[in-house]
Amino acid sequence: MKDEILYKVALDLFSIPPLIFRGTRKKVVKAALADMEANISHLNFEIIKLLKEEGTLHVAEIGQRLHIAKAQMTKLIDRLVDLNIVIREADTCDRRTVNISLSDYGRQIMEENRQRIINDIREAIANLSDDDIESLSDSLRKLKEISSKLN
Repeated sequence: MKDEILYKVALDLFSIPPLIFRGTRKKVVKAALADMEANISHLNFEIIKLLKEEGTLHVAEIGQRLHIAKAQMTKLIDRLVDLNIVIREADTCDRRTVNISLSDYGRQIMEENRQRIINDIREAIANLSDDDIESLSDSLRKLKEISSKLN
C-alpha cells in the first residue's frame, strides 16, 4: 500500500506547476540530473518537461507558463539548441514567431531520466508517515485539479 501511494505522490510532485514548487523541484531535479551527460539547469529541465507534456510551443508561451522572463528565455533556449535537445523553427503562419519542440535526443533524455527523478522524489518523502503521505497525495491531487481550472 505505501509503495503505491509513494509512487502516486512522487508523480504528483513531479507534475505540480513550477511556480508553486520551484524551490523543492529545483533541489530534487538538480540532484536527479547530476549524472546526466548534458549539463543543464533546472530551468532548462522545466522547459524540456513542458515540451514533453505539451508538444511544440512558442518561446513566449513557454516563458509565460514557466514564469521565466523573456530575456532569460533566449539564453535557456539557446543552450538547449546547442545541446541538440530542442529544435527552433519559424512558425508556418507567422515567420516572426519561433516555435520550440523537443528533438529526438530531448525525448530520449526525458525517458531515460524520468524514473530516476520519480525515485529520488519517492526517497525524499519515504520517511513520512502513511497518514501524511496519504494526506499529501490527496492535497496534491486537489491542487492539480484546482490549478488546471485556473489556466
